[in-house]
Amino acid sequence: MSGPTALEERLVERDGYRLHLRHGGDPARPLVLFLHGYPDSQRMWREIMLALGDTYRVASLDWPGIPAGEPRQPARRYRIDRLLEDIEAAVQALGAERLHLVGHDWGASVGWSYVTHPDYGRRVRSWSFVSGPHLAIWLRWAREELTSGRPRRTAVAAAQLLRAGYTVPLIVWPLGEALWRLAGVRGWQWVLRLAGVPKGDPLLDEDRAQVRALTLGPMALYRQNVLHPPPLPPRDSVTCPVQLIIAERDPFVAEVSYGNLGDYVRDLRIARLPGSHWVTRSHPDETLAVLRGFLAEVA
Repeated sequence: MSGPTALEERLVERDGYRLHLRHGGDPARPLVLFLHGYPDSQRMWREIMLALGDTYRVASLDWPGIPAGEPRQPARRYRIDRLLEDIEAAVQALGAERLHLVGHDWGASVGWSYVTHPDYGRRVRSWSFVSGPHLAIWLRWAREELTSGRPRRTAVAAAQLLRAGYTVPLIVWPLGEALWRLAGVRGWQWVLRLAGVPKGDPLLDEDRAQVRALTLGPMALYRQNVLHPPPLPPRDSVTCPVQLIIAERDPFVAEVSYGNLGDYVRDLRIARLPGSHWVTRSHPDETLAVLRGFLAEVA
């Protein structure tokens, strides 16, 4: 059986902006919703969605202000609690009662808060994520390691904080804005190539207007959430099956920084893929196989 040859677009009207959704597959089948990160768009999931559309209903959405042509949104629009409302609006527009959720990078960090939300989380059948921790859980891990009094643990946590050093100019708004405007399309392509997007990938085929839509407005994800993380969920509170997909050569998020996930997740599975941050693009077949296997197990 083959999946859909194309994905349909649907617009969801919100308060002062529109959400762009793409979806395909049989509406009677279980929904798998994909969340993208920064600085990219739902385009990153297209091929995997088309492949999974033979078995599932698939959907993805762009964060506010994407694609090019949509008005740039105020920074507060990118607070995680506001983005959860966007996800819920998308789910309701699709008419789904429950869903499987998949996230990458910031899509994973936002997805974590959806999964751990006392109301939204009840909708989630399963949760798969790549290269994006729950911010509060991650910060608790870092704090406990740094204050453990054990040199090895302290050194590991310090090394992970250095990996995350790239976030500093993105948090300092004027600096990050200036850097992205100066870098332009070529700088954006260089960042994605450096972190695993292969040469010639269609994900890299964006014009100047789209790159600005991907980078400038959504950059507020950092300054709105890193210093003001979402609430820490109760221990042992995530009851749906969770799949952590490790990108083994990820320069930004090390596997060790997920060391305390077992304190919060009752059913945690771990898969490893031999790629960098955008392993979903460099190893699409392997990513698809991991997702298929997990979804089949938890169905």
